[in-house]
Amino acid sequence: MARAILNEFLSQTKSSGWIHNLEELNVDECSSVKEVFQLEGLDEESQAKWLVRLRRIWLCDLPRLKHLWKENNQPGPDLLSLERLQVCNCDILIQLLPSSASFQNLATLDVWSYGSLRSLISPSVAKSLVKLKTLQIGESHMMEEVVSNEGGEATDEITFYKLQHIELLDLPNLTSFNSGGCILSFPSLGRILVKKMPQYENFLFRPLKYTKVRKRETMSGTGKRI
Repeated sequence: MARAILNEFLSQTKSSGWIHNLEELNVDECSSVKEVFQLEGLDEESQAKWLVRLRRIWLCDLPRLKHLWKENNQPGPDLLSLERLQVCNCDILIQLLPSSASFQNLATLDVWSYGSLRSLISPSVAKSLVKLKTLQIGESHMMEEVVSNEGGEATDEITFYKLQHIELLDLPNLTSFNSGGCILSFPSLGRILVKKMPQYENFLFRPLKYTKVRKRETMSGTGKRI
């Protein structure tokens, strides 16, 4: 029922002028939602103009959510204005940020408690995150790497120019940012917080470039710094 209401609302507003001014979208406790944006029936021009001012997306407690939108041969909605994406308790999420999209203004990516993802973003999406300042990932027992090794070359260098703060919490299988050999650079990184990451010791020796990390904290399961 919740999914039907959401889809009906979006279908009625796709052609309305006011949705182009929408700046914040919250979807919370909708047990039937499988995708946030349905693009069927929209041509490429309409997709490009839809949601052009959306700055914040909050998705929480969506147990059947699999995608933001299903990728096809056309580009997805224009989310170039998106600055903050927060996702929590989406247990069967297949893909968070579609590879066909660019997120060049995204400043905060905060993702918690999603059970099925083994990686968070593709190399192409990582390269588009030129303004990302804060990355928080927590409570994902399946995640093995942050940037997937699919679609990237071993000689690629991905630079997170603005990333200042990283939190990695309760990620027991995370061993690297990228296992495919990409060189990852963090010229602005100032703080890393790590908690409940048994693979962290191996993680530190991956090919990462830190220019000026000012503070690195490792915490035990009780919250005590170690």
